[in-house]
Amino acid sequence: MVVVAGYKLKLPHYQLLIPYKKGRGLTGLKNLGNTCYMNSILQCLSNTTFLNEYFLEEQFKQNLNRNNKTQGRIAEEVAAVMKALWTGQYKCIASKNLRFVVGQYERQFGGIEQQDSHELLTILMDWLHSDLQTVPIQIDTSLDKLPASERAWVEYFKGKESYVAQLSYGQIKSTVKCVKCGKESATYESFSSLSLELPSDANRCNLSDCLDMYFNGEHIMGWNCPQCKSSQVAIKKLDISRLPSILVIHFKRFYADPDAVSTVYKKKQNYVMFPLNELDMSPHVAPSEKNRNQKLKSRRYHLYGVSNHYGSMESGHYTAFCRNKLHHKWYKFDDHTVSSLDQSDVCSSAAYILFYSVLPERNPSEVQVR
Repeated sequence: MVVVAGYKLKLPHYQLLIPYKKGRGLTGLKNLGNTCYMNSILQCLSNTTFLNEYFLEEQFKQNLNRNNKTQGRIAEEVAAVMKALWTGQYKCIASKNLRFVVGQYERQFGGIEQQDSHELLTILMDWLHSDLQTVPIQIDTSLDKLPASERAWVEYFKGKESYVAQLSYGQIKSTVKCVKCGKESATYESFSSLSLELPSDANRCNLSDCLDMYFNGEHIMGWNCPQCKSSQVAIKKLDISRLPSILVIHFKRFYADPDAVSTVYKKKQNYVMFPLNELDMSPHVAPSEKNRNQKLKSRRYHLYGVSNHYGSMESGHYTAFCRNKLHHKWYKFDDHTVSSLDQSDVCSSAAYILFYSVLPERNPSEVQVR
């Protein structure tokens, strides 16, 4: 048993490697056998302002849910990893226990084969939300009197939120409009990340191009219009009905080769240019929801993390680029190795998942590892 900043770490679970003064948040993660995908995501989550403080200051213990599938274990193990990463005393650690627990609930993540970092992130965020889903959603009226978007939000979370949901979940409004009569039908769906297509006719593009492709709308044939009472052409349009404080954007780089006899996946190598600061998402907010999103709508998102993928789906490697809030600098996290990164190198054709925030960075002196 080793005590680090007041936190007891069991060496078989979180083996501390090469102790020396590295700097808080600049500790690497040992590759446990093709676990670079997991290391990449953990470093990005570890550098998520307010989320890491929630775990480092042990606020999460007040909201642990022991009655769900994962019984609070994922939240506890993620917290343990974050604590070790932010002591500033170690070059790298091995997150063996987290990997073991994750593998118990999803066997594919417990083996030594390479996995998809976005798939892990999606499942991990769902687990963390479920592990901490003990906060009742406060509403001022009966459920049936709420606006449709708010009612859908309460129903999706079954009346209870979590700090994870409050920070990083948003909501999409999907509207289908009949071209003939103008009848509209709207549905709402919560999300923890936006998955964007990449243009097939351009080697270089902007994030704004990908967002426009996602939000511009499309014609659909054979929609059964409830007003025309017949099959009609309609326009399907997506808008954001609830902006998250933490916005995660995923690029759909992998696709099934249509010319292959068996299922073979290829990778799009588009170089996507994305802003490090001043990302404006207000043009994509649904007109009917602008008032509710006024506070976040007026702010601009800043980038703080990137999960990168190099190579092919069969033989690839993941790294993370993260902006350290204490040093106000970018760093490259390549498994156990952490090195300085020039801001001009953050954008690359390897960018796979982008992590944006509208939240202010806290004063470093306010954050303590307990």
